[in-house]
Amino acid sequence: MHALRRICNVVVRPGAEWERIAAEPASVTQLLVRYVLPLALLAPAAAVVGMRFFGIDWDPRHGYRVEAANILAAGATTYVALVGSILALAAIFVAIAPLYGSSRSYVAALKVATFGSVPVLLAGGTLVIPVMAVVAMLAGLQTLVLLWEGAGHVLQVREDSRSEFVGASMILLVAASTIAGAAASGLGFL
Repeated sequence: MHALRRICNVVVRPGAEWERIAAEPASVTQLLVRYVLPLALLAPAAAVVGMRFFGIDWDPRHGYRVEAANILAAGATTYVALVGSILALAAIFVAIAPLYGSSRSYVAALKVATFGSVPVLLAGGTLVIPVMAVVAMLAGLQTLVLLWEGAGHVLQVREDSRSEFVGASMILLVAASTIAGAAASGLGFL
């Protein structure tokens, strides 16, 4: 019940919740098991259900269809990518922390990456209908705001540097995701 309350508060009342998050002890395992792994399941589960009914190949009688093996592979890939992105974002926070006078604690960085990503992870549950990707894009904006706030409360990044900190982190995450995707594709995983 505590995890659900925390998720709601991060979305609705983030300022006060970031203070509590910063003060509470946490571990990588706790953050993964309570928040990242369960929330990351929403998007793949919704996408698998959505692709089952709104897949990529158009059939005039049945609508869009995708082979079952491809649907499950897409769901598994999405899950691994979401979890990996959150872990990578925390690592990026730690890597660039000295440039911003920030904490180099991976646990603190993972707190920011985890709770900052909550809106996007929740919006993933709407992907049953492909057009609902618009909701995920809007949630991405809230995620940027939460990362900005979390960088200040948890990582102690100065207010005048937070936008640059979050922006640089996002650019590095996109670069890392692109490289990882290209490597996975080159190895035949995608």
